[in-house]
Amino acid sequence: MPRVSAVLALIRDEGILNLPRVAFESLRLLDFHIFVINRGELREPLPVPEGVTMYADALDRLKRAREKRTDLSNEFWRDQMSGASHCATLELNGELGGVVWAYYYPAERPLIVLVQGEAELSTSYTVEKFRGRGLYRALLWFATEWQLRERPRLFTIVASNNPTPLKAVYQVGFHEVGVIRRRAISGPKFSIAKMKAGR
Repeated sequence: MPRVSAVLALIRDEGILNLPRVAFESLRLLDFHIFVINRGELREPLPVPEGVTMYADALDRLKRAREKRTDLSNEFWRDQMSGASHCATLELNGELGGVVWAYYYPAERPLIVLVQGEAELSTSYTVEKFRGRGLYRALLWFATEWQLRERPRLFTIVASNNPTPLKAVYQVGFHEVGVIRRRAISGPKFSIAKMKAGR
């Protein structure tokens, strides 16, 4: 299952009848907001919903959870789809509810160039039936705290059509350092040097 083509995964996640809508949305201009947080800038811990347990460096735990599930979206398979090897997971009353992946330097990232000591939190997902309970925000804070213990700077990128993460990143302590339009994806990557010059 994790090795199916991107098109088959899209059909599975969105349904074949939704493909025209997905194709149309992919043509629209989209802003990618680039956020950074440095060690010492993490805000106070956020409330964790009752019944939630979170795990750092949880790839092995995620692999075991996937063996029992056939309904997980492709965001839970990034280790096999894009070479990710680090993630934090969230369980609600013992059931897998969310994931956020961490990519470390020298990982190749599509929009930014990481340097030594940096990482990017990327490709997060909350299982649909658990949304609206503050789980994403809790997992983002947890993963950020975990990563900042090991490195001085952390990035995350949020698309403008994704309002929950756009709000949560500020609540955790990230601040915006740049924006890239969708059409720039095929161009040069956004580097930390360019961000510092634009501040």
